[in-house]
Amino acid sequence: MAYLYDSIILCATIVSDTHIDEKHPTKWFPMLLLKRALRGAKNSRSDAFITVGDTTSRGSTVNWNMTRDCFKKYPDAAKKIILAIGNHDGWNDNGFDDAIKEYYCAYKDICGRKINTPYFSEIINGYYFICIGTDSDSGCEAAISDAQINWFSDEMEKAANTGKPVFVFCHQSLNQRHGLPRTWDRNEIPDRPPDEGGIGKKSDEITSILKKHKNVFYFSGHSHMGLCGENMTKKEGYSSFEDEDGLTLVNLPSLSCGNHHGEYQKLGTGLQLEIYKDRVILRPKNYFSGKWITSLAIKDGKPYYEKIL
Repeated sequence: MAYLYDSIILCATIVSDTHIDEKHPTKWFPMLLLKRALRGAKNSRSDAFITVGDTTSRGSTVNWNMTRDCFKKYPDAAKKIILAIGNHDGWNDNGFDDAIKEYYCAYKDICGRKINTPYFSEIINGYYFICIGTDSDSGCEAAISDAQINWFSDEMEKAANTGKPVFVFCHQSLNQRHGLPRTWDRNEIPDRPPDEGGIGKKSDEITSILKKHKNVFYFSGHSHMGLCGENMTKKEGYSSFEDEDGLTLVNLPSLSCGNHHGEYQKLGTGLQLEIYKDRVILRPKNYFSGKWITSLAIKDGKPYYEKIL
């Protein structure tokens, strides 16, 4: 069965850090993994296919054209495509301004909708899917403008007023979550700055907005941390799935670059989001093999995350 329970309201396929790149030594391989994930979305009859940033390794015309080719292979992968911006999507040889134009153009071509800011929301089957991300050149962190903070606060209010769970996507995690800054790199370096690897200066403001509301899920990628669950929490104090004052934080591994610090580091890993009337479920899946990941205890000893609403 494609879903854990009957009477599903919404299904979404979520991946991160696909890093499509003409300069990759085996450039066909990230493309293959993205196409496998798209095929998985089609097979599960997904309402949405979402990448949580760094869809490309450099936001150039060539790399976005390679990405377009992947999505053309599976034009019916999902009813809606959402591509959150990552720091790598804001880089190319001509600078941030050119890269963001390439991102907007690719978004229109791939997703079929026009955006003019890197922050936006979509309503799918009555549920809000909100994307935030860097809106100026910022290096690895996300530069979040005051205008974006105000928009995000207002959008979260509208989403919360529906009485339904809210799903927020940002390439970078909140600062000091999921083991950061320890887990920022393969090698642990003492005395890293506390915000390294996270969203950056606006982390506290964003956290405050998120925690004002119930049943909020915040998805990130960026750190290329392998998938890990309850055993890692007991051993190291962090997990890919963290509950904080009612806020659910989820960090995805890289679909197609090396992962580290996790219990399950294989490439091709993503999540299937399943929404029911009384619960939200996140099921890890390896889209390269097409198999559910059942070797990890994610929550309550189960190989998936389940939140009863």
